[in-house]
Amino acid sequence: MIPIDPLAMMVGYLIYLFSQVFLWLLIAGLLALLFTRCRRYMLARRWRFALLAVGLAIGSVPFAKIEFAQRADQRAHQPRLEHEEVLGDLVLPAGTQVRLDRLEPMNDLSGNPVPYGLQSLKHADFDRTLGDIMGMRVRSLALWQGHGSATVESLTASEVQGWSCLPGEIEFRFPFGAHFNFSEWRLERCTLASGVEVGGVAWPPGSQVRAIELGRWRVTGDGTPMRFETVDLSNLDLTLSDKDRTVFSWEGQLHQPLERGPMQYLAGTLVSGYRDNLLFTPTEAAPAHDLRTGQPVEPGFSVEQSRAGEVLGMHSARDVRCYYWKRWWPGDEHPAVCE
Repeated sequence: MIPIDPLAMMVGYLIYLFSQVFLWLLIAGLLALLFTRCRRYMLARRWRFALLAVGLAIGSVPFAKIEFAQRADQRAHQPRLEHEEVLGDLVLPAGTQVRLDRLEPMNDLSGNPVPYGLQSLKHADFDRTLGDIMGMRVRSLALWQGHGSATVESLTASEVQGWSCLPGEIEFRFPFGAHFNFSEWRLERCTLASGVEVGGVAWPPGSQVRAIELGRWRVTGDGTPMRFETVDLSNLDLTLSDKDRTVFSWEGQLHQPLERGPMQYLAGTLVSGYRDNLLFTPTEAAPAHDLRTGQPVEPGFSVEQSRAGEVLGMHSARDVRCYYWKRWWPGDEHPAVCE
C-alpha cells in the first residue's frame, strides 16, 4: 500500500483552503474598484493595496493551479469522440461523450495490466447520435467493469432475452472481461411492458422482472391488485423456474377481507403457495379468525387451505419458513417468503 502521511495531508488541505480565501479576497478587492468611494480610498493608499494585491495573487496560485489541473484532468477523462470507435460489439458513433476510468497504463496489485483509455470506458452519452446495443436504441450506457454490470437507457420498447421491456433503464450482468461482448450479457432487471402475461396474469405497468439466484426470475407488481389463484392480491410476487419460466413459488397480500371456508382473513394477510395449496399467514395488524369457534388464529401460525376452502392444517410460521422481507430498494418489494 502507498503510505499516507496525515500531517502532510492536513497541511496541504490548509494551504488549499487559505489559497482559496486569498483568491476570493483578491476578487473582492478588484470589485471594490468599481465603487467611487472605495476606489478613492484605495488609490490614496496605492502602495499598501498594491502590495496586498500582489500577496493575495501569490497566495491564490496553489488554488488556481489545483483547479486548473482538475479541470484539465476532467476534460481528459470526458472527451467527445471525433471519429467512430468500435470496442468489441459496442459501436461508439462520432460525437459520443464518453467518460474514462484511466488514461495511462498501469498494473493492479497482482502485477496484471488494467484497461485504460477507451478500454476503461465507464459511461457513454449518445446525445448526438443514438447508440445501438443488442438492437435497442439507447441514449446512454453506464459500465461497471469490475462489478460485471451495465445499465442502458433505452428509448423504445424492446424484446430483451425473452422479456418485453419498457423504455427506460435496463440492467445487465456479464462475466469478468466480457464487458464489450454482448453475447455474454444477461438481463438483470427491467420494467415490463404493460399487459405482459406471466404465470397466467397480465401484469400492470410498473411491474419489474429481476434475475435471481440459480438462474430463476422474480416478477414483482407495483401494488396494483391482481387476481391470482382465485384470490385478489396486492404486492404479488412470482418466482419463475430457470428453464420454462413456470411459477416456482409465489406470495402476496390480500387486497381485501376474505372469507374462505370456515376462515376469515383481513386485508394485508400474507398469502403464498404451499404444497399445491394456499397458505394464509395472519399478521398482528391483520389477524385471522376461525368462524367455527370465533377464536383468532394464534400469532405465529399459518393456515393451510385447499383451493376449495378446506382447512388442511395449522403450521408454525417458523416451520413453513414464512417471514417478512424488508424493502431494501424500490422495485424489489417482497412482502413475505414461504418455503
